[in-house]
Amino acid sequence: MKFFLLITITVYLISFTSSYVLSPDKRDDKFKWGYLGSNGPAYWHLANETCKGVYQQTPIDLKLEDFTNPTKIELDITKEAELILLNNGHTYQVQRPGGTSKDAVMNYGATLKVDGETYYLLQCHFHMPSEHHIEGRDLLLEGHWVFKTSDANAKVAVLGVFFDLGENEEPSLKPIVDRINYKPLEVDENVTISMSAGKQIFKKIKTVYSYIGSYTTPPCTENVRWFVSADVQSISPSQFKSLKYVLKYNTRITQKRNDGGEPTSHKPWKPDIN
Repeated sequence: MKFFLLITITVYLISFTSSYVLSPDKRDDKFKWGYLGSNGPAYWHLANETCKGVYQQTPIDLKLEDFTNPTKIELDITKEAELILLNNGHTYQVQRPGGTSKDAVMNYGATLKVDGETYYLLQCHFHMPSEHHIEGRDLLLEGHWVFKTSDANAKVAVLGVFFDLGENEEPSLKPIVDRINYKPLEVDENVTISMSAGKQIFKKIKTVYSYIGSYTTPPCTENVRWFVSADVQSISPSQFKSLKYVLKYNTRITQKRNDGGEPTSHKPWKPDIN
């Protein structure tokens, strides 16, 4: 039996003049990018010069008062019976069986709809600590749900969700944490897990901030439509320790904004953790 969850979320959109068509990539496969030292984000332009930034790179520091012009998105989630968890060498990623870490199989049962367009879920993955900041503050973990349209000129949208330490564990992360159990997967190794594509998390998301940015890893492709939730989810100390054991540090530093909204001072902000 399939279960469906339809969610309408308020979004605040930062206005940019660029279109949503993906920008071209110039790759250099000889450079092996990472997160530390001479392989870190400061050198990613050696992997792809787009990482220098043409229009707008991600992540950025979000301000609470930045976002105006509310709109709506809809998330339609089908309960998943079987997914795979894989180590792609930079993060742990959840997707449908049958694809690769760079070419995931599209899940037509999980969609994000906005402005008359439908995006289909490809995969979700995690960064520690969070890549986006709010008022100059990062949080313990950020999950990215990556969606894509099915047309020839495919457009990409990413839903970013913050996690921070709380009293309760996050049920939707339990299958991942239980499978890891302080035993890292080898690079390109994958295992089967049973979990939803994000059903439990999406139930708790009410407010999302939106802007046009990029992938947060090489090739740093731009004109990606971002939706970052301000509704922070709880992870327990044991979940944090298990994820930290395998993710370690896999975060890109915040990038300069090109919309004139670069923060000059930060308001005190303490998130309400769901």
